[in-house]
Amino acid sequence: MLRILSEQRKIIFGAAILGLILGIAASLLMTKMYRATALLEINNQATELLANAGSKTPQTQQRLASQELVATQIGLLRSEKLARRVVEDLNLASLPEFGGESGGTRDARTKRATAVLMRGTTVEPVKNSLLIQVSQTAKDPVMAARIAQGIVDGFIASSLERRFDSSSYARKFLSDQLERTKAALEESERKLNAYSMNSGVFRTQSITVEGKTSEGATLAQSDLSLLNEALNAARVRRITAENAYRSAAVEFSGDQAAAVGPLVSQRAELQAQYDEKSKVFKADYPAMRELQARIARIDASINSERGRTSNNRRAELQGEYQAAVRAEAQLAAKVSAAKGEVRGERGRSIEYNILQREADTNRALYDALLQRYKEIGVAGGIGESNVSVVDPAQPPTGAYSPRMAYNALAGLLLGFGVGVALAFAVHLLFDAIIDPADVRNKLHLPVLGVIPMDTEDRTLMEALADRKSDISEAYYSVRTALKFSSSKGAPRTLLVTSTRPGEGKSTSAFAIASSMARLGTKVLLIDADLRKPTFVSSRSDGYGLAHLLGTEEPLSAYVEDTQAENLSLLPVGRFVGSAAELLSSNRLPAIIAEARDTYEMVVIDGPPVLGLTDAPLLGSTAEATAIVIESRASRTSNVAEMVRRLAEAGARITGVILTKVTQGNAAYGYSYYSYSYGSDGVGGKVSSDPTRALDLNKVES
Repeated sequence: MLRILSEQRKIIFGAAILGLILGIAASLLMTKMYRATALLEINNQATELLANAGSKTPQTQQRLASQELVATQIGLLRSEKLARRVVEDLNLASLPEFGGESGGTRDARTKRATAVLMRGTTVEPVKNSLLIQVSQTAKDPVMAARIAQGIVDGFIASSLERRFDSSSYARKFLSDQLERTKAALEESERKLNAYSMNSGVFRTQSITVEGKTSEGATLAQSDLSLLNEALNAARVRRITAENAYRSAAVEFSGDQAAAVGPLVSQRAELQAQYDEKSKVFKADYPAMRELQARIARIDASINSERGRTSNNRRAELQGEYQAAVRAEAQLAAKVSAAKGEVRGERGRSIEYNILQREADTNRALYDALLQRYKEIGVAGGIGESNVSVVDPAQPPTGAYSPRMAYNALAGLLLGFGVGVALAFAVHLLFDAIIDPADVRNKLHLPVLGVIPMDTEDRTLMEALADRKSDISEAYYSVRTALKFSSSKGAPRTLLVTSTRPGEGKSTSAFAIASSMARLGTKVLLIDADLRKPTFVSSRSDGYGLAHLLGTEEPLSAYVEDTQAENLSLLPVGRFVGSAAELLSSNRLPAIIAEARDTYEMVVIDGPPVLGLTDAPLLGSTAEATAIVIESRASRTSNVAEMVRRLAEAGARITGVILTKVTQGNAAYGYSYYSYSYGSDGVGGKVSSDPTRALDLNKVES
């Protein structure tokens, strides 16, 4: 690539200089434009109108992330609606620079002015900030400042209008919701009251403690609670009276025990005697009757003694205890009845609770909507915009465009880029060997001959047979050039090769061999293209060079005579194996040496060079190598690679034969029909003197 750029540096430098000149010229011819800029700040805190309906004060929160907010504001600043508003506010539709001179309806002029204004408006964010630059480009600096400031003012006004519109919509929306919620609340309360009257279920007010609301109790539940409290109090009173009564009974029992203790002991002894004797005597036994009488008298004495210790206090305590027992029993009966009433009421309370919750929900929703409606009324009157002007637009003191240094640099770089592209395009289109000058300048090799395209409709053999044809004359020049290619004359062994197939390699080898044979030189033409032979063998056994390379037989056994005098052919013949291996053997130099000793000149028709190893092997054994290049078809890089490979193999390149050259690209050559001979040697027609023609034929022969 560097080589290509170096070769085409004139084109590159010329294109760069042309781009520089065009950039400067464009700057001088362009109309001066002025740019005015205003700086805006975006506040990312905005009042949320409809969020958090249960709050009592307006909350401020970030509605969008900073970058998304800035992008949204930039989109609004670039909107067509804002541009149209500025056009109408500043009456730009009547100015010629905004399309006012084109005529048409007011709406059409406004559309044109809006389009012109939008093309001149630039809105850019300041990196890593909430600032936005609004710029306007115009021919007049004052007009540019007016439009930029008009865009800013219109944007702020539009923002306030959108806020007011959203507040109005919110108030209307909440007003409608309040009406629906109020109607639903009234309906639910009516249903609750009607069910309460019909079912007899009445509840007290709900109680809210620490944010938790508990529903009120029914009347039956309240009565049951009161009766439970009274029953507990009666139980306490009964237990107290019972304890007092029993304590008094214990106290009286102690006094009696002191008085009747001896009597009891006597009775116990008598009773023990009676029980002991009853095991032996019957009850009507006199001793047994005596014991019974004594026990009876002691019992009477005990009873008499106990009766004397009773008093009024015992009777009083007993009465209090019995009254407490009766009160407890009455309250227990009432509690049992109240429990039955509550159990019956619970079934009726299910529907009551459903209606109660619905009414409570509607009441809470109504209160929240009413509170939010009042808040929106306050927020809607604030009139605060989230956009503020940091720097207003001022008329610029200098032109924004054209910038000569920038345009010159842009033209230079653009021209340089175009020049590089042209350099590669020229290389791709024209980096081929076209004429002898390309051979000498690009390959640094001599030109042996230039073979033109045959303009007549005839075969190659016919063209070569015509000794006056352009092709024959061209190959005569090749023959002459070969004679002067070295101090010893024409090379004894000559390899003819090419870059690729189809360039005229075999044709040139045959033409050179036949041309030399016409001079009386004994010539051997060897077809050494083992992969794709050109010349047909007349041998029935199919033997040729390939067979000879694998044997020690003499060369003469496989050489064939041709119809041309002094010209012999060694064909390839049939073979099986690798062509590279055959040509790499030590037999090849021996065959070439034997042919050189037998013939005055050996012409070898070799295979193409690129991609194959055959041609370098043949070139190392031949005395000279002639390269056949097709005009306009062979690229310089390919031919240079071919020359490098041949040189590395030890081949001596004697020159280049340029084939298929058109008349316009032939730098030199021979054309028999370009000359005419008159009777005086200058001009006129060819002499018809038969003697002179015969002499020429003899000379030619």
